Order: sequence, then structure tokens, then C-alpha cells
Amino acid sequence: MRFWARTQAPWPRARIAAAPAALAVVLLLTSCAGPPSAADRSYRGMLSTPQATPSAGPGAPSGAPPAASPAPPLSLGEPLAAWVDRPRRFGITLWGSSSCPAVPSRIEATAPDRVSIRVEPSAGNPCTADLAPTSHEFSVPVGAGTLPLTITLVYAQGERTRTLVLE
Repeated sequence: MRFWARTQAPWPRARIAAAPAALAVVLLLTSCAGPPSAADRSYRGMLSTPQATPSAGPGAPSGAPPAASPAPPLSLGEPLAAWVDRPRRFGITLWGSSSCPAVPSRIEATAPDRVSIRVEPSAGNPCTADLAPTSHEFSVPVGAGTLPLTITLVYAQGERTRTLVLE
């Protein structure tokens, strides 16, 4: 019995001594996580079928309707959107570093036919200098749902925007 007590005593002390190191690792990993995602689901790669049309360009007359179908050809680096489960769920594909993908941090209905998604940079460091697609799926928020649905991506860095339309 005495031998058992001697062999068991160091384990609790070792666990207690390791606790600060484990806590430091957890804090380090969560501090690099970046903003929380507003997406229901995110994954590496493209959406299965791009079905978005870009909005009318800056040279289009005011009040001009968005560009018509069919979907534009895939352009490397350009965001795209598609219905995942029309008209309840849609997805967007964003391009960026594969190790630090952009994060959709907020989604809101701004009108019955408009949705705004705020896109923020990932806090991961260092980031690879590659261009890779990351897709995010969303439920259409309450207050939106009229078709066609206009999606405005608002980028936190530089406050630029990009508009896509789902028919």
C-alpha cells in the first residue's frame, strides 16, 4: 500500500504544474482565431454552381437593373454567390490566403430584397501568399427573402464593397 501511495503522488503535482502551460496554449490559439464567423457553415473550396450576376457597373445609368442571367464566367479572385437551397440558403465564395481566409463577421437584412455581409480579415499570422477559395453558407436572414436577392459584401479593410445578385 505504501508503494502505491509513493508512485501516485507525483502525478497530481505534474498535472498542476502543466496547467499554466496548457492555459497559455489555449489563450494563444484563441487570440489568433480572428472574428467569429456569421456563416452557418464554412469550408475550403468553391461553391458547387455559381449562380450570381454582378450588379450594374459604375458606368451604368442610375436606376439600371442588375446584369441579367446567365452567371458570369468564373474569374480567379472574384467573389461569387449561389443558392444552396433556394430561397432559404445561399453561399458565397471568397478568395484569399488559404491559411488566413477572410471571415464573414456579420450578416443582416437591409431591405426585403437586400442582404449585407461584413467581411473581415483573419487574424492568423503568418499568412501564406497564395490565392485560394473559401466558401461560406448562410440562411437568408429574417427581413429578407424577396427575389432577386442582392448581396452586398462590405470589406472591413478599406471599406470597399462588392455587390452580387441571386435570381
